Amino acid sequence: MTRKDIALPGLALAGGLLCFGLRRWQLASAFHPETGLFTHGAPATWALLALTAALLLALFLLVRGERVGPDDFLPAFSCAATGHMALLAAAALLLLAGGALSIQSGLAQLALWRADPENFPMTFPAALLLVGALCLPAGAATLLLGQATYRGELSDRACLLAPFSIAASLIWLFVTHLEHGVEPVLLTYCFPLAAAAFLMLSQYETIGFLYGRPHRRRALFFSLGGVLLGLTALADGLPLATSAITLAYTLSALAMARALLQNSAQSAPSERMPSGAQEEMDTPDTQTE
Repeated sequence: MTRKDIALPGLALAGGLLCFGLRRWQLASAFHPETGLFTHGAPATWALLALTAALLLALFLLVRGERVGPDDFLPAFSCAATGHMALLAAAALLLLAGGALSIQSGLAQLALWRADPENFPMTFPAALLLVGALCLPAGAATLLLGQATYRGELSDRACLLAPFSIAASLIWLFVTHLEHGVEPVLLTYCFPLAAAAFLMLSQYETIGFLYGRPHRRRALFFSLGGVLLGLTALADGLPLATSAITLAYTLSALAMARALLQNSAQSAPSERMPSGAQEEMDTPDTQTE
């Protein structure tokens, strides 16, 4: 029997790395920096788009069968593996670094706004400062939730800080849109924007288990799709702050998706008890002395 907790994250990782390579090929062979345009009908573009669409469709179809499993946060995401905790600890540190770098970048953009407020909008530096501020508690939340899933004990601080992970990812999506909103060529920024959207929804669906909103298939699809698109987006040579946040949420999505698949597989036998076993339990013991 195929172990989905290995196969599906492996597919997302392998597909993301392959799409990363195709995106680098596309930028090197089909993109013209002087005009900001891509060569029409370039093989790299078609290969990248076709593979990305095929992988997302495959992930969507493969997670459709994940209907059975724990509905509470700890039973759904608990994992005592050292690698699980290491991924979430790395994600937490990257979020903290991304937050600090975003604040630094926001202050630089704020100085530009002060120098020319009429031609430089305030929205972008304000959004950068906000996402930077939110990434700091989001990093702490990621670390505390990682400890909770590793140790099997959920603290009040983890529950209190968990919504900051969603808030930070939502503002990060807004910042990504602002940064490229006036860019007329969608291929220039479609992967960072799609990655931000998928990873934000991954955080939303994962944290939803804490508040009685378990949607297993959505959480798996957006988490695995976020891993695929997050790795692809890193090929764009993003700013350091954006790269740190993208990688942080990608690692978090990977760790949580694997834990959810593993716990769903472990609970499946008890949830799907064979009819013969059920009949044996229901049949009274008629053996006489």
